[in-house]
Amino acid sequence: MKNRAIACTLAAALLVAGLPFHGASAENVREKVKEIREKKADILDQISQKNAEMQKYEQTIREAQEEVKKIEKQVEPVQLELKKRMDEAEEVNKVFKQRLRFLYQKGEMNYMANVLAADSFNDFLTRFEYARLFIKQDYALFQKRMEKVREVEEQKKKYDQLIAKQQEEIKKAHDAFNKLMEEMKKDKSNLQKIHATEEYYEDELIEINLEEWRSGKLTFPYTGPMIRPAKVRESSGYGYRVHPVTGVGRMHEGIDYAGPVGTPIYAAADGVVVSSRSSSGYGWLITIYHGNKNGKRVFTRYAHSYPYQVKVRVGQQVYAGEQISSIGNNGLSTGPHLHFEVRYGYGDNPPAVNPKSWLR
Repeated sequence: MKNRAIACTLAAALLVAGLPFHGASAENVREKVKEIREKKADILDQISQKNAEMQKYEQTIREAQEEVKKIEKQVEPVQLELKKRMDEAEEVNKVFKQRLRFLYQKGEMNYMANVLAADSFNDFLTRFEYARLFIKQDYALFQKRMEKVREVEEQKKKYDQLIAKQQEEIKKAHDAFNKLMEEMKKDKSNLQKIHATEEYYEDELIEINLEEWRSGKLTFPYTGPMIRPAKVRESSGYGYRVHPVTGVGRMHEGIDYAGPVGTPIYAAADGVVVSSRSSSGYGWLITIYHGNKNGKRVFTRYAHSYPYQVKVRVGQQVYAGEQISSIGNNGLSTGPHLHFEVRYGYGDNPPAVNPKSWLR
C-alpha cells in the first residue's frame, strides 16, 4: 500500500534526479514507469540467476557433507584397528624398555660379571647369546608391531585425504555461496529503491500491469522462496482427504491455516495481484502472479476472506510479507481459516502443487 511519507520524500528525490512525477505528462510518466520496470526485471533476473547458483552450491555442500559422513563411517573400524595395534606396540615397547632399564640398573660390570661367571667357554657363549637374543627379540617384536601400526596408519591416511578433499570442496562452495550472498544484498538494496519508486507510481503501474496481464505480456522472473502467508497453526495439509463439509473424498489442493477472523494474511512472495473476486466455495479468492520459473508461471491463491477485508487491488504490485487481506469464514468452510494454494505451470490456472516445497 502507498506510504504517503515515503511518497513525499521520493517526490523530492525525483525532482533532483530529473525524473518526472505526478503532474508530468501521462505519456512521459508511462515511459519512465516502463524504464523502471525494465530495470526491475533486470535486477530480478540477476537475483533469480544467483538464487539458482546458490542452490547448486548448497547442493554441493550437502553432497560433500554426506560423503564425509560415509567416509567417517568407513574409517571407524580402521581407527579401532589402529588403536588396537598401537596398544599392542606399546605393551611390547614397555617390556623392551624394562629389559634395558634392568641392564642399566645392574650396570655394565654386573652384566659382564654374569657373562664371565660361566663355567666354560661354551657356557660363556651361551650366556652372552641369550642376553643378546633377549634384547634383539624384544626389539624385533616391537619393530614388527610398529610395522603393523604403520600399515593401518597408511590406510587411515587414505581416508583422511578423502575427507580433506571433501572439506576443500565444502570450503570452496561456502566461499562462492557467501560471495553470491554479498552480491545479492546489493541487488536487493537496488530493488528496494525501485520498490520505493514503484510505490510512488502505483496508479500508473496498476494500469500498465493490467494492460500487460490482459494481453499476455506481463512476465518477470520468480525470485522466491515463499514465506508463510499467515502466522497461525496449520490445520490441514496438501493431499487427498475427505472434505470436512461435503464428506466427499477429494484432493485438497493447498494448506489450511486456522486462526481468528481478522488475522492478517501476507503475500507469500513478490508479485502482481491478477485476480480478486468472489469464487464459489472459496468465498473471496485473491490470486497473485509471482513470475516465471523454468518457463512456467508461478501463482499463489488465498481463499475465504470477506470482501471488506481485502487490502489490495487487481494490477497492484505486492511484496513478500505485505498484508493483502485477513482470515475470514467466507465460502464452504467449517471455521475461520486461510486456504493457501501454490499453482505452477502453463496458462492462467495451472495445476496446484504442494506449497511445502515452495515455502522457506
